[in-house]
Amino acid sequence: MPVPQRLLFIPQHASPKNRSGLGMIGGFCLMLAWLAVGGVSAAVAQQYAVTPISSGTVDPYATAGYNTTTSANGFLAGFPSQNFPSTLFVPNVVQQDRLWLRTEYIRWWANGMETPALVTTSPDGTAQADAGVLGLPNTSVLYGGEINDESTNGIRFRGGFFITPASAFGIEGEYFRIGSNTSGFGRNGGDQILARPFFRTDTDVETAQLINYPGVVDGSLAIGAASKLDSYLINGRVALCPTCGGNCVTCRNTDRVDWLIGYRHMKLDEALTFGETLDSQLVGAPGTIVLADAFRTTNDFDGLQLGVTYQANLKRVWLESMLRVAVGNNKQTVSIRGNTFITEAGVTENYSGGLYAQRDNSGNFRRDEFTMVPEIGFTLGVHLTSCLDATVGYSLLYFPNVVRPGDQIDRDVNPDLLAPPGTVASPSRPEFRFIENDYVAHGLSFGGQLRF
Repeated sequence: MPVPQRLLFIPQHASPKNRSGLGMIGGFCLMLAWLAVGGVSAAVAQQYAVTPISSGTVDPYATAGYNTTTSANGFLAGFPSQNFPSTLFVPNVVQQDRLWLRTEYIRWWANGMETPALVTTSPDGTAQADAGVLGLPNTSVLYGGEINDESTNGIRFRGGFFITPASAFGIEGEYFRIGSNTSGFGRNGGDQILARPFFRTDTDVETAQLINYPGVVDGSLAIGAASKLDSYLINGRVALCPTCGGNCVTCRNTDRVDWLIGYRHMKLDEALTFGETLDSQLVGAPGTIVLADAFRTTNDFDGLQLGVTYQANLKRVWLESMLRVAVGNNKQTVSIRGNTFITEAGVTENYSGGLYAQRDNSGNFRRDEFTMVPEIGFTLGVHLTSCLDATVGYSLLYFPNVVRPGDQIDRDVNPDLLAPPGTVASPSRPEFRFIENDYVAHGLSFGGQLRF
């Protein structure tokens, strides 16, 4: 399509001293011609909007050697007035939205806790000595292995403000929480054989504590597993390419790449709890036992965060990709508790220790570990209005060197420690050791963003 001459900036005189300016002007003219024939969308072209030039107005471009030919509506030729706001054109700087707020619903999946076999059963008629014992062909596991690995809901808030008018430097913050992911196991009486397996250290054989066995004990068992992740951060955001933050008329680049540097805090809370009530069915030996074990872990991370983001702007949509790595200290805390109440003839006695939680592995244990936490994310945005976007995204977070409840369970138990305790011979087990694992969370996000 031919380009009307009125769309071009034509210098009145091309003297040798302004030939370099002529090359720049010529390139600018070609860009204007491209805009005139629809090469750039209105959303992008708005960055080059100018105010009307009326009679008697001093044109700042006249002093720079430009021919400021105007169209009939008073705008620089080639820019339809209905497509542009009446913002004063300042060389090399274009005013744009500097404040943004984003809210997202997140649906994430996290790898579950690794645990030993926690609940077992055997077919009816199995001998009492063999009921629920691991390693026997008739024993099956009802609960244990990888648990609490279901997806969970959460929410995330993001926001930022560009301090400089050219959006070359800004600050941003973020907070998100993955709601408590809770699962578990529960049985209340019934005819099914039910047991909690463990390894006897005094005889070096597998055995089991019976929860339910016809004619011997009638009991109930409840196991709960919970996991919750919180994170907040604050970053400085510095334009890397272009250095003006994507608003430079010289390079006319609407995409942008930013460096990120800041602080990040993350906290992972998890718990694995056991509660059982046992009613003796033995003739001449009535009584009730109420037993509880609790394994709780906390990982508190604080560190320096570095990262980079890239945002590509495409007409009505934009795509943002992000890579962040936080480097710092993870404070690991493990809390183990157990207790047993035994009631006989109306008298209740309280003893410390349960089944997996005994005197040598109970208490609070803490240590610090150096950790690196990487995260990647992708967000697709669609412009709904001049200030509102709809967003959909994906994130992947890797939190290594964490302590998790299931890993802290020691199945080696000296039965002399069980309530009521007797004379304890060596070895005194279970024992505590820090055992680390990894935490991986990933999933989708859906939300909206406001720009001002």
